[in-house]
Amino acid sequence: MARKSGQAAPAGPVLSGRITRVRPVRKGSSIQAAPIANGGNDPAPVHGQPPAWAESRPDLCDALPWFRSLQGGIYYKDELCWGCLVDADSGVRSYIDEEILITRIGGGCERDAEGNLVPLKDQDGNGCAFRALQNSQRIGLPVGIVIGDRNTVLGRKLPHRYNVMAFFQITDIWYEKVGGKKGAKIRYEKVDLAEKSWWAAQGSPAPALVRDFTSRPESIQCAECFQDSVRIYNEGWICLNSDCCQFWMLNGSPAPANLTYNPDFLNARTPPDPTAQPEHSLVPDLISTIPEDDADATYSRMAWKGIVCPQCKKCISRKFWKGWKCSDAIDEHHTAPSGACSFERSLRMAPISLRSVVDDFELGPIQRAILADSKYALVNVDRSSLAPYYTRVTYTLNGVGAITHFVANKGATARPGGPNDLFRQLQVVDVGLRRYPLQQSVVAGTLTSHFAVNYGMPYKYVVSVASKGFGEAPPEIINALGRLTWATEQAVSAAGGSALHPNELLMLGYFEDMAIGFHDDGESSLGPTIATLSLGAKATMSLRMKYKYYHGCSKLKNLILEDPVLDHCCQQEKRAILKDQFLRGEITKESYAEQRRALIGVKREPPTFIKMSIHHGDFVVMHGENLQKYYEHAVQPDKEKKLRFALTARYVKPDHISEQERRKGDFDATSVKYNGD
Repeated sequence: MARKSGQAAPAGPVLSGRITRVRPVRKGSSIQAAPIANGGNDPAPVHGQPPAWAESRPDLCDALPWFRSLQGGIYYKDELCWGCLVDADSGVRSYIDEEILITRIGGGCERDAEGNLVPLKDQDGNGCAFRALQNSQRIGLPVGIVIGDRNTVLGRKLPHRYNVMAFFQITDIWYEKVGGKKGAKIRYEKVDLAEKSWWAAQGSPAPALVRDFTSRPESIQCAECFQDSVRIYNEGWICLNSDCCQFWMLNGSPAPANLTYNPDFLNARTPPDPTAQPEHSLVPDLISTIPEDDADATYSRMAWKGIVCPQCKKCISRKFWKGWKCSDAIDEHHTAPSGACSFERSLRMAPISLRSVVDDFELGPIQRAILADSKYALVNVDRSSLAPYYTRVTYTLNGVGAITHFVANKGATARPGGPNDLFRQLQVVDVGLRRYPLQQSVVAGTLTSHFAVNYGMPYKYVVSVASKGFGEAPPEIINALGRLTWATEQAVSAAGGSALHPNELLMLGYFEDMAIGFHDDGESSLGPTIATLSLGAKATMSLRMKYKYYHGCSKLKNLILEDPVLDHCCQQEKRAILKDQFLRGEITKESYAEQRRALIGVKREPPTFIKMSIHHGDFVVMHGENLQKYYEHAVQPDKEKKLRFALTARYVKPDHISEQERRKGDFDATSVKYNGD
């Protein structure tokens, strides 16, 4: 094949593979170590800067619509591949230059004795990601590619953790044998060949003005299967039909592991196709797509996604209620340290009407309450004690606690200073809502799918939220605290107890399609009662038994030390009999454990015990020392609605808090007085 005009031909076979330190080759190994890039020196610098970059995977996925894959290396949707990440190890025979990228497809790999990634089983092309790549190749859809700084194949120093490269087209997909297994490989070719790639080496020549789009690598028909295969390797032609008996055979013998790429295969370039255009911008401008005069748009799902900073090109998630800031260093004092980007962009958050998020505005409280299945909880509906504004629905979990749902009617919500006014006021006042990183997540840096602010005593739930004192809380927060104190008193007194008044209030804000998954509020620093006021869009609250108490074991099938055998747990009757026999001394500890283990069945999530529709103005109070220990709850606002606030009050035990932090929970009790009207 004739090389492209202006492009230097490789000086011999083109080596492929992982460019890392040399590993010794074990006896009998079929894979050889790759050579060291740059003779073992530090990686060479790149020519330019990426058009967008990120230091965390969540920021990257939040800002790029063509790459939303938080964990996998391939992002696909609607049976098409939109973006790929090449990071860490791309597999054996991987290759990257200024315009070509060759890497493996798919997961399901492990490292062999030399540290190379090899498939655990043969790939068959039936996976969703594989089919998406094939579909994108078939229709000529350009794919965005990101390279991580842990990828050493390029052999150059990358400026950031994740670096957007460019749009590439998929030219070839084929199978190889890696470690005795069939594995898929893919060749990408840069779409824009006119512009010099930013990841090219410093001082390298500019791309040729004239390209040769006619020369192709030779293609030979197999004498056994009669299928054509392109010559990919310098050592000779190989049949690439994985169903053929001659697959991966070179001159009648199994192909060696240390194959090199044929320069004709690497240098081939696809003629430009003006009809093959990317569906997304490589660097999207999200802000320009949000009409701030449309209140619905400012609370929509697209409005809480990330953006690419127009100043420094960093991908940044939306952490703040009113918009984006490139550096967290400017959170409080609006100043940035030397060298930090000072970009900020706030949206004009026009208040959204209550009527637009509350469909069943005129329904009565009984119609608005959805009762749980009585086989899981004892349900009592009290229509008279809190009339005329609330109906009290109590769900009792035997020996654990109770959940009280105060269902508000339109009389309660419309009272001056009531839920209707609060919903409007909380959209206008700046209470300090923002999103925080989850303390425990599979991907570091993942933000909550809601905005939060804490007042009063510090409270650490699924995230660490800095707390503000009640002394600096706006009147709307104090108003809500008074209402939650009343709901707490009502629920606890009905259960025959004495309420501990809340000294902490956590406010959550939800945009369209935000939610909070299953969790518990079982910290040792909390009292037994948790009260929530819901404002705006309807939400569904679900409560279920925790997995380990429902099954009597962890998801890894490790038995819990003490089995409480709760009502309606899995195999309740048999587990209760075994526990009774053990406590009576009729069976040994070892026999008890063995028989409990025999009862463990198929892994499945516990069923929902209670499911409530929580409407605007409703209170939900969870009360019971063991409720948070044994059960967990989730809240899913109506996905089609744009805005919901949840204000939750708790009692935080002072002896768990420092003296300085305790003062944040001080407030004038007379200022929060509410009588249920």
